[in-house]
Amino acid sequence: MARHASETDRVLESVKSGLDSVAQSVVPWFYANMPDYYFKTHSVEDQVQHLQTIITGRVTTDNHTVNLVSPDRRTVTYIAPEGSDIELLQILESHLDDSIETARLYSSHDGQLKLCTILLSGQPKASPESEEFAAAVQAVLDEGLIRGDERGAFEIFLSGTNSDYVHKFETLRAARHFRAMQDLRGSEDTWVTLEQCPGGNESRIAVAMVNPPSTGLLLQVTKILHREKLSVRRAYGDLFTLPDGKTMALLSFYVRLRDDLVLPDSELWHKLTRKLKLVKWFAPHDLEKYADEEGWNLKRVMLLQAACEFAHVFLVKDNLWAYTADNVVNVALVRRREIALLVEYFEARFDPSLGSRQDRVASLEDRIATMLEECVEENERRILGIIFGFFRNTLRTNYYLDQIYGLSFRLDSSFMAECSGGCPPEDRPYGVFFFHGPYAQGFHVRYRDMARGGVRMVTTRTQEQFELESNRLYDEVTALARAQHYKNKDIPEGGSKAVMLLGPRGDVNLAVHSMINSLLDVILTGEDSPALPGVVDYLGKEEIIYLGPDEHITPEHIDWTVRRARERGYRWPSAFMSSKPNAGINHKEYGVTSLGVMVFVDEVLRSMGIEPEKQRFTCKITGGPKGDVAGNVLKILYRDYGENARVVAITDGHGAAYDPQGLAWSELNRLIDMQRSIDSFSSLKLTGEEAFVISADTPENVRIRNALHNRAQADIFIPSGGRPDTINSKNWRDFFAADGTPSARAVVEGANLFISPDARQKLSEKGVLVVHGSSANKTGVICSSYEILGGLVMTEEEFVANKPRYVEDVFDILRRRARDEARLLLRERRKCDDCKALHEISLELSTEINSVADALYAGFMADQPDIAADDMLRSLLLEYCPAVLVERYRDRILGSVPLRHQYSLISAYVASRIVYQEGMGWLGELVRKRDVRRVMRVYREAEKQVAGYVAALRGATVDDADSITELMESGGVRYLTMQQLGLV
Repeated sequence: MARHASETDRVLESVKSGLDSVAQSVVPWFYANMPDYYFKTHSVEDQVQHLQTIITGRVTTDNHTVNLVSPDRRTVTYIAPEGSDIELLQILESHLDDSIETARLYSSHDGQLKLCTILLSGQPKASPESEEFAAAVQAVLDEGLIRGDERGAFEIFLSGTNSDYVHKFETLRAARHFRAMQDLRGSEDTWVTLEQCPGGNESRIAVAMVNPPSTGLLLQVTKILHREKLSVRRAYGDLFTLPDGKTMALLSFYVRLRDDLVLPDSELWHKLTRKLKLVKWFAPHDLEKYADEEGWNLKRVMLLQAACEFAHVFLVKDNLWAYTADNVVNVALVRRREIALLVEYFEARFDPSLGSRQDRVASLEDRIATMLEECVEENERRILGIIFGFFRNTLRTNYYLDQIYGLSFRLDSSFMAECSGGCPPEDRPYGVFFFHGPYAQGFHVRYRDMARGGVRMVTTRTQEQFELESNRLYDEVTALARAQHYKNKDIPEGGSKAVMLLGPRGDVNLAVHSMINSLLDVILTGEDSPALPGVVDYLGKEEIIYLGPDEHITPEHIDWTVRRARERGYRWPSAFMSSKPNAGINHKEYGVTSLGVMVFVDEVLRSMGIEPEKQRFTCKITGGPKGDVAGNVLKILYRDYGENARVVAITDGHGAAYDPQGLAWSELNRLIDMQRSIDSFSSLKLTGEEAFVISADTPENVRIRNALHNRAQADIFIPSGGRPDTINSKNWRDFFAADGTPSARAVVEGANLFISPDARQKLSEKGVLVVHGSSANKTGVICSSYEILGGLVMTEEEFVANKPRYVEDVFDILRRRARDEARLLLRERRKCDDCKALHEISLELSTEINSVADALYAGFMADQPDIAADDMLRSLLLEYCPAVLVERYRDRILGSVPLRHQYSLISAYVASRIVYQEGMGWLGELVRKRDVRRVMRVYREAEKQVAGYVAALRGATVDDADSITELMESGGVRYLTMQQLGLV
């Protein structure tokens, strides 16, 4: 029923009267109590909108809280009465998953109102062409806040802000931010300052950093101030884009300590400084209750976070439900007395300020043993026990360094083997590091004193995915390192791998910087000790670490890692990370992995009776034209065999192409040159019956793509990309036709782990010739090893200058190493009348070479021979090196390469060279009977003796000289060695 007009008028007048009455009191109060900066940075229109909200929302009169949300939902303003349920911490916690670009907080002078505006990422950028921009630049110049010659730099700085920053421009703030950018450029550290504001009633605390966490930073700083009972009167947070594309965060807080100031020489400020410098590397966590309720500092909380992560990783295998990450944390929160005792023990072991620690540590160990015995609940006892084991078996940590970027722990690997369910000594890692960073945790595992392997970043999108990945984190990194160790049999570095697991809020750049810095913390040496001052050392020797790139590691990360190692004083920075864009050998650019794969393909084809340079053959490939391994495999196929190589099927992440007549090389080469995926293959170039090109954009096309590597018929299959275990125990039969015929007679694994171990065994049992990836794609790691060697001997400028010749020499070595192994594997298979699968022979080969090399290295380390003074050792060292290195830097090889690296190099070279020449089993059996160092020397002398005989035969007129020479070369060295060792 319609209302009478008179009733409507009365209601309208009543509303107006009520609002007018509230406005009469609120508006004067608002202008008298809001800070001056509020009015400097908010237009009249902003002020009117806020006042209307306060009045209509009855914020001050009835203690209501109001949120204003922009139409694009990228800007949110909270207006709340002081002391209401919506406090600053709660506001910020509600945006924990958001990237905050700008934040402004104001409290009224009388404490009745809090106004907080948050601008989320995606704001319009500042426009250098706008009048506002020009006016802002002119304003800082007119006020003398920047010099005239700094105008260009300031304009670049201002162009890295958003339009809101320019719209609400304030000259003094902008000048401070500009100076902070100049101070911080190129630094990983956090910049913390304290100033007293004019008028003497507030202190300004500023926190700035480059590459800040993408989420949660403002919340963490606010929590730190809150725990110290500081009252935040105003706060600003701004995110800037720097000229190099990085970001810088700058937070300013105007605070009071009750009714007093924060003084620069106070204990409070020193404590705040330590905490604020750590905030970049700390992620919010439930264990912060120890900070809120027990008064712990953030570093202690980080230590407990790391301990709980470690306990979860190693206990979850025993009981998936009892030892979830949440359950482990809950035990830590409930058992606070026990946790405090464990942390006290850890700190007693590693506090560098303590003198004699042995008695105190022993006493604490006794108390902990008693505590564990008294623990009734088995789950709690095991969690506390493994944290104790973690602390007890840490050999080095960066916990007590003044500036850290995360936590690192060098661990006794024997304990790690026990934690992971036990393993035989031959499979036990040589060294293990554990890392805890912001929203990240990880391990670096290596199987030899001298080792090299990739750094992999594993990202997750959900907490459930993170939990699943964390359940298998250590097992995965150990398996990868062990597989790498088998692959590295030809080179001085054993296998290693580093895997950092990132949570949903994790940032790859931050995790890389955290892990690398934390690793350097515990491997850098002091002037007179193998560890930095502040690092209590239970290891007692210098560690040399070499890294390489893996998933999510970019060329920028590689450059940064080398630069950071140099800045921090690592003795061999150029060798710290391989695949450098300039002073390195980029794997994709040069196709180093594919080179070795194709050597194996060539040898396997010949073993199948196909001469590929004369006869046509068919192959199928996973991994597309723009892939590292697959793209270069295609290049080499066409370069070496031309139209004889018929590629019938290719699949990649984007689609698939199939042509039983062979995909047109003109089109494949076009895609390679343009770096396009296989779904860009022109269907006009197809000729065969049932040929097709599809994009993986429908479920049916994905199904076709995923089945093509099984369905397409070819002589040889070269998996060069794809998910691990694509062929597995459940689907390996799909590789065969109904009559049992395999879709390819041979498989050469260009991609690691494409075929699961059990599926590989099944394929081999059915007659498929399968070359394991640790053999087929080993030239990539060999190339990285030679890059490390070059980096140890040459400066970066020399490396770049010598690069064309160096790459040529290295490629000759790569072809030789791949062909040596390919021919040996096929020869050994023939010798046993196909009684063993190639992948089994490959594993036995790696085991034999590695065991001999390890024994030889141990002997060198025991004797410490002078290589420069030993003709035989020196000649072996130089033989291993690329020719250009020997020609131009012979003396530097002996002086610049670490002695342990030289020992390891000679050990690997001798072991692999003899096994490739003499076949499997002989050398391994020989060194079980005689000292390995003597075997090496006797074999070397026998080689010289046989070479002399052969030279004499070739220069003489003797019947059957060629046959005698062949006999001498094939078995003479072996016989003479056995004779000299007294074994014949």
